[in-house]
Amino acid sequence: MYDIVHKIGNEESQGLYQYKAMILDSVHGFIPINAGEYWILQTPFMRRLHNIKQLGANYLVFPSAKHTRLEHSLGSMHIASRMANKILNYALSEHNSKLCAALFTTCNEKAYNSFIQVARLAGLLHDLGHLAFSHMIESGIKNLLTYSNEDNKISEAVSAKLRNILSMLAEKGGKVHEFYTYYFIDQLSKMAEKTEFSLLDVSIRAAAVSLFDENNKEVLDELNLTSEAARIIKSIISNEIVDADRLDYLQRDALTSGIVYGNIDIDRLIYGIKLAMDGEKTYITLDMKSMPTLEDIFDARYKMYKSVYFHHKSIAISKSVEKFVNGLADEWDNVKLDLYKDIDLADFLNPIILSNAIANDYYYFDDDEMDVIIKASAIKGSTQIKRWALSLLNRRELLPISVFKRPEQVMIIASQILEKLGKKSSGENIRKLVKGIDRDRINDFVRKKLNIDSAKVDYYDEEIISEDKIMKISNIFNWKESMYIRSLVQIGSIPVFLVYVYSDDENDHINLRNKINEIRKSVSEEISNVFEERAKDVD
Repeated sequence: MYDIVHKIGNEESQGLYQYKAMILDSVHGFIPINAGEYWILQTPFMRRLHNIKQLGANYLVFPSAKHTRLEHSLGSMHIASRMANKILNYALSEHNSKLCAALFTTCNEKAYNSFIQVARLAGLLHDLGHLAFSHMIESGIKNLLTYSNEDNKISEAVSAKLRNILSMLAEKGGKVHEFYTYYFIDQLSKMAEKTEFSLLDVSIRAAAVSLFDENNKEVLDELNLTSEAARIIKSIISNEIVDADRLDYLQRDALTSGIVYGNIDIDRLIYGIKLAMDGEKTYITLDMKSMPTLEDIFDARYKMYKSVYFHHKSIAISKSVEKFVNGLADEWDNVKLDLYKDIDLADFLNPIILSNAIANDYYYFDDDEMDVIIKASAIKGSTQIKRWALSLLNRRELLPISVFKRPEQVMIIASQILEKLGKKSSGENIRKLVKGIDRDRINDFVRKKLNIDSAKVDYYDEEIISEDKIMKISNIFNWKESMYIRSLVQIGSIPVFLVYVYSDDENDHINLRNKINEIRKSVSEEISNVFEERAKDVD
């Protein structure tokens, strides 16, 4: 047993395959790659991630933020590997037979190496299904699938196929990139069956079992893993508090954006990771000495979301991408690339057809392809899609116009109204006011105020930190032991509420922009009036 523990005690052992190469990463330094992973990196599925930016078109706000999903995938694999090694080393060095039995059907070297390998692959492949512009394109695709039957310019045949994709999406949980990831991993595992690497296809499928909470005992049994092992691997990749995905993107996005909030002591965090049991369930926890690092993570999370992910211009760009994608439904045959030949929009968005196209290097649905479609739309498209294409090229003045530049501005208005009325300006009271904003009233107010028939109002309403999600896993990482984290969770759970005005007509939109100072003042005053009325019902 000592030899096995000593071997896997290395903080980044290689899993099931021999060492092949070393990759130099701007965040983590040297990342070792084994032969099986090296093969995966040469496949079209991983190569396409070179051409998908991690932050979508956010480089239009933060010019240096052009890092890719491939970089993030490698970084997530690296952190997942270190976390899995620490968990495994802890379990075995403590000679905890109960922990070992919970994770493995047989406690042997194959099981230990499989656990590390599946964790590494789960980190490497968790974002495999991101499409062009990453998260920025997802709401546009979801809207297109959801409302296709309401667009009379889409044929019934195409609309029926789009509705079928929507049903497939709902079955997988509703998140667009995870939906495509599932099918891309499935295609990749089939490709791996033809390689010389024993158990690589099984390991890839086991990574999918972990990521998507699938009940596939047969696949796990081949690797001597239990469903508890798969659940722990899922927690390593994504657990709402401290996971490989979050630990990489917070640091990487901060570095490339030029923001200084992503400095996290990963070494101290991993040193403090332990595995515990509650009845038959295992879960990851941290020792109390890791609390300052945990506070740094929550601090970085709050500030990165406020400064980068929820930057008012970043959200405006996301909304432009959404409007452009919605317009593609009507313009597809006119602006699509020759690469797509005779396929319609529904076939293009079908994950099974797309995964086959990627596997055969026909097309990738990456940033490069979308950039060309946007440029073609700016030249050949109708007036409306051209207007939104130009907003993503060199016409910044055509982006939706943000009424509030700072994500906490509406919260501050709510707080001021509560204080004015002698009410308690607590996070809960502010949340009630912000959540209760009457959007129809704001819409009507803006239209009457502007006297521009084509003027439209759009909103962004999202929490930085979901207190409800974190509370569900409150036994993990002992985060409640820190008053600082408690306060960040409370503040972060107040929705960021942003308001945008725009017009599909280019000239009307320019007129709106010329009135923006008047709009900002008027909308702020109207929201103050709304809050003052609602605050009477607040304790």
